[in-house]
Amino acid sequence: LAPAVAQQSATEATTPEAAAVKICSGCHGMQMVMDTPRDIDTWHDTVQKMIDRGARGTPEEFELAMDFLYLNMTPIDVNHADADSLMAILQTDRPSADAIVARRASRPFKDMADLQASIPALDRKLLESKKRMIFFQ
Repeated sequence: LAPAVAQQSATEATTPEAAAVKICSGCHGMQMVMDTPRDIDTWHDTVQKMIDRGARGTPEEFELAMDFLYLNMTPIDVNHADADSLMAILQTDRPSADAIVARRASRPFKDMADLQASIPALDRKLLESKKRMIFFQ
């Protein structure tokens, strides 16, 4: 991302969610963000456009906002994503991500029920909250 003019404020955001809310809510509601999942490259381009249009925040806040968008608003294809992406987006550990990769090598996952039954260590509540972002192609 191109550096934005640092707008230091008394309330600098220090978490990914707080940074996304602070930066994005300057022009539009968070619902717009939550309704438009995008891949990481598209998020990068979108945030750059926001900066170009005057979005304000520190470089650190923009990085935190990108972390939020990647972890929470980026779709993932369980049958094709690399282990690092699975770990980040599904918020799981390396053994679970590796188990997904190993299982799909012989038999792709059909759906969420198949994923949950095959990889019991995954956080079911988290998967449910992200179900519209998780694909099986």
